[in-house]
Amino acid sequence: MSDGHHSYKNIAESFAGHQRVIHGKREYVRGSVHVNTAESFGAMLERVKEGVFHYMSGKHLDRYLREISFRWNHRIPIEKETKAGKRKITWTPMPVMTMLKSVLNDATGKQKRRTPNNGLAFFYS
Repeated sequence: MSDGHHSYKNIAESFAGHQRVIHGKREYVRGSVHVNTAESFGAMLERVKEGVFHYMSGKHLDRYLREISFRWNHRIPIEKETKAGKRKITWTPMPVMTMLKSVLNDATGKQKRRTPNNGLAFFYS
């Protein structure tokens, strides 16, 4: 999903399910079509960059993004009622032990070893 910016037209052809909303026409949501998820992930990226990593090198950018994706995917939706009486979903991190179980389950059968030139190699059993 994207907004109506012209630069997304060529990208959209690569994604079969691409839909967009046109902010210039005051369209911000159409059913389940919106850009809030992408904007929220971008905001999380900025907060982590400022508050946790402080600097992200291009060399290790994929590692930073994997960690941020892990944090994103390990959240729990909580439905709350606003002061105005509307229902709202907020997201909170999973408990640490639940995240740890997820990491350990994903690590089963995998090894990371140093190579002779101090690089990293991955082995799967």
